[in-house]
Parts: sequence; C-alpha cells; structure tokens
Amino acid sequence: MVGRIRRGEHTYAAIFSMALLTFVGILNETAMNVTYPELVKIFGVSLDVIQWITTGYLLMVTIVMGTTAYLLRQFPAQRLALVAVGMFIVGDVIGACATNFPVLLVARLIQAMATGLSTPILFHLIFTEIPANRKGIMTGFAGMVISFAPAIGPTYGGIVSETMSWRMIFWL
Repeated sequence: MVGRIRRGEHTYAAIFSMALLTFVGILNETAMNVTYPELVKIFGVSLDVIQWITTGYLLMVTIVMGTTAYLLRQFPAQRLALVAVGMFIVGDVIGACATNFPVLLVARLIQAMATGLSTPILFHLIFTEIPANRKGIMTGFAGMVISFAPAIGPTYGGIVSETMSWRMIFWL
C-alpha cells in the first residue's frame, strides 16, 4: 500500500488537508492581485514586472501539475503531500519577509509548486481511495474548494491589505 493512505477517517483527513492547502494556495494567488499598485511603489519596479508574481505563479502551478502524475508513481502520496505543505509554509514565510521583488517572486514560485502538487494529490486521493458511490460528492467538494478561492481572493486581499499590510496576506 505504498503511496496510499488508509481508508476511513485518515483518507478524509488527507483529502481535507489537501483541499485546505489547495484553497489557501489559490486564495493567496488571487489575493495578491489587488496589491500590485502598492508593490510597484514598495519595490520600485514597473507594473509589468510586478505581474510576474501572478504569471510566474500560474506558470509554475501548471508545470508542477503536469509532473505530479509521474511523481505519484515514484513517491508515496503522503510524502508528496508533506512536501507540498512544507513548501507552502517556506514560501509563505519568505514572501511575508521579502525585502525585494526577486525574493517575493521566489517565494511565490515555491508556493506555486506546493499548490501544483496539492491539487492533483487531492483528486488522486479521491479517485483512488474513495468508494465509487462517494466519488461524485467528493469530486464536487474538491471542485467547490477550487472555485470558491478565486471568488473571494481579491476581496480578501483588498480587506487585508487595506486594514493591515500586504504582508499579512502571507501571515494569515
């Protein structure tokens, strides 16, 4: 059973944790979009350069998602999930503490790798560990998580950056 998580509550806990990581990753990605004008001033770079924190993020998510099937054949899902969580935390801390644009971009790319791993792992767990009669509801749950994050991300980012600081998007 290498690479698989036991059925039952462990499976649902694993799915919930990957759904949460996917949600936070997508929320963080969309929340930063509203901070562009502030980041242009803080880092002294142009808007087209600042946009790389979203463009690079989406590009990295896509690249990592494309390799996750291979990674799941090579490594246990649990290990990849832990790597994704660790990478997201590292990217989060680096992003919150970034003192220049290149550091912020690297932090975002690390976070993107985590999101690019967590999303396919979420569906992998659903399709390999959930009984056939529950796959539809669990797939719907995963789709809802993925759809809800970008819907609230810009509002969340605006509220956080207006009331606190853009850095708090990472800390919260």
